[in-house]
Amino acid sequence: MVHCLSAGPFGKQKVQSAMPTDPAILAQLQTLWGEPVTEATTEADSQAAFVPFEWHPSPITPARLAGSPATWDASTAELIGWFQVNRDRLPVELFQLSPGVWVVDAALFYRSLDADIAHGPDGPRGKLGGLSHDLKCLRGTTAQRPP
Repeated sequence: MVHCLSAGPFGKQKVQSAMPTDPAILAQLQTLWGEPVTEATTEADSQAAFVPFEWHPSPITPARLAGSPATWDASTAELIGWFQVNRDRLPVELFQLSPGVWVVDAALFYRSLDADIAHGPDGPRGKLGGLSHDLKCLRGTTAQRPP
């Protein structure tokens, strides 16, 4: 049994992994490493390979200053306005949002969209375009539905 130390967000953790027992694998490892492979050498290698995790700030500068408020881009702002104005006309039963994507609980889906809007443009779905995509699909779905 080989014991390896792993550093993570919760500090050092000891992880156990099985030592290979197949003679062919051991011979290949010996050829690669140039020395006999035993549990003792594997244990020493795992201790030597331990590198503590250090956090370094990103060298990428933020796109906007920390004190300035984030704003929605024009197309997303228009989609959000459409969603809020047409809220009472949106489907309440099961519907297909896009190919392969079905909304089973419309009220829950709309609450999640509201939460995404509340997180603002710096929220994960605002920043990565998920909110805008879902609103575009929702608008396309409602445009195809009979009144």
